[in-house]
Amino acid sequence: MEGVSHGSGPIDGYVDELAAALRGPRRHRHDMLTEARDSLLDAAEAYADAGHDPVEAQRRAVADFGTHRQVVPAYQAELAMLQGRRVATWIALVLPVMTLLEPLMWWDTSWSTDDRASHVYWVLVDHFQYTSFLAAGAAGLAVVGFGWGSRFLRDGLRYARVVGQATVVFLGMHALLGATVFALSLHQWPAAATWPPVLIGMVVNTAAFGYAGCLAVRCVAAARAPRLQPAAV
Repeated sequence: MEGVSHGSGPIDGYVDELAAALRGPRRHRHDMLTEARDSLLDAAEAYADAGHDPVEAQRRAVADFGTHRQVVPAYQAELAMLQGRRVATWIALVLPVMTLLEPLMWWDTSWSTDDRASHVYWVLVDHFQYTSFLAAGAAGLAVVGFGWGSRFLRDGLRYARVVGQATVVFLGMHALLGATVFALSLHQWPAAATWPPVLIGMVVNTAAFGYAGCLAVRCVAAARAPRLQPAAV
C-alpha cells in the first residue's frame, strides 16, 4: 500500500499489544492478528488517500478499530472456544479407541485367563473402562456445545474454562486409576513387565494422556481473563 508505512508505527504497536493479550491456538491466533493488521492497514490507507499524513492515518484507523478493552474479550473468547473444542474432540475420539484397544495388551498371554486376580481388581478394571466411555460421551456433548450450541452461550470464556478444568481433574483421577490397575497387574502377573504389547500399550497410553493433559491446561490458560493494555493511539 502506498502512503502507509508497514514498519514501526501506531498499527504495529497496537497489534503487538493485542498479540501480548491473547492466548490460544497458535495458528488461529496468528490468523486473527493478521486479519486485524490487514483491516487496520486498509483503513489507514483510506485515511491517507483522504489527505492525512501516514502516522495520523494509522492513529485514526486504530481509534476506529477500538481499544484493547473493547476488542480483546471477543477475540479471546473465540480462541478459548477453539482450544476447548480441540481438547473435547481429542477426549471424545481417542479415549474410547484407547479403551477398545486395551485388551490387545493382554492378548494371547498365559495370564489372560488366569483367575487369581481379586474381585477388587476386576472392579477397578470395569470402572476404568466405564468411566472412559462416559467421559468420551461427555466430551462429545462438549464438542456440540462448542459448535452448534455456541449460539446459546452467553460466556464462551467461562464455558471453555469449565471444560478445561473438568478435563484436567478427570485426566488426573483417570490416570491414577489406570496406574493402580497397571501396578496391580504387574503385582499379580510379573511376566507382564516384559511383555512387548504391554510395554507398547503403556507408552501409547502415556503419550495420549500426556497430550490430552497439555491440551486441557492450554484450554484453562486460554479461558482466563485476558491481560488488557491501553491501545497505542
